[in-house]
Amino acid sequence: MDTAPASAPLRAAERAFTDLAERLWLDPATPDDAPATGAPVPPVAMDLARVRTWLLQSGLGHRDRDRAWRRIITLARAEEDWMVAAIGLAMPALRAAVRRATRGLDAAAAADIEAEVLAGFVRAVGEVNLDWTRLVWRLRCRAQRAGTRARHREARDPGLPEQVAESAAPRPPWGHPDLVLADAVAAGVITAAEAQLIGETRLAATTLGRLAADLGVEYKTVHKRRHRAEARLAAALAGGGIGAGVSVPTTGP
Repeated sequence: MDTAPASAPLRAAERAFTDLAERLWLDPATPDDAPATGAPVPPVAMDLARVRTWLLQSGLGHRDRDRAWRRIITLARAEEDWMVAAIGLAMPALRAAVRRATRGLDAAAAADIEAEVLAGFVRAVGEVNLDWTRLVWRLRCRAQRAGTRARHREARDPGLPEQVAESAAPRPPWGHPDLVLADAVAAGVITAAEAQLIGETRLAATTLGRLAADLGVEYKTVHKRRHRAEARLAAALAGGGIGAGVSVPTTGP
């Protein structure tokens, strides 16, 4: 059951999306990067609710999904209503990001981190390179990273009164794997892209094969990239420079 407060940022964003859903439409268009015989994206004019359903269907190829998102991002950069639309269209991905970034927090603390996730998504829409693939995944990763960084800051400096701070143990997520990855990026052990790769394939449900296919590279390329990053991460963990008292899974295919 959803126990988020009514004022939770994503819930408010979903209400704003619903208000726009029937009056804002995405018309079919053939993107510049589509083959000469390529179908328009989307195939017919759709209101926002239908666009979201269409984007989420399992049979939609990642190239067409990216082409649609390039249009959505371009519109969102120019019009506020389309930024609201972009947030709503990415809502399933944003909810997944929030679940990971707020695990174990009470409602008030979770709402603060949720706001950071949402702000991170908006920044990412404005900054993401439209030539990249798997655009919505990249937007989600940046949004989640914003939430994780905010939670990390709170865990390191919760702002408790001095007498409480001296006696209280750090609250979760002290030592959470996502935060270890953030620490490793900050320390220069791995890059942000490598942290995303490890996080998605070790901590989430994305397989290396699926990720390689979506990125348009060979499986062995992604496998080697992750292996090298994990070797550096394991050495840093063993040396005690980051993530004391926790481990990130770095074994498996």
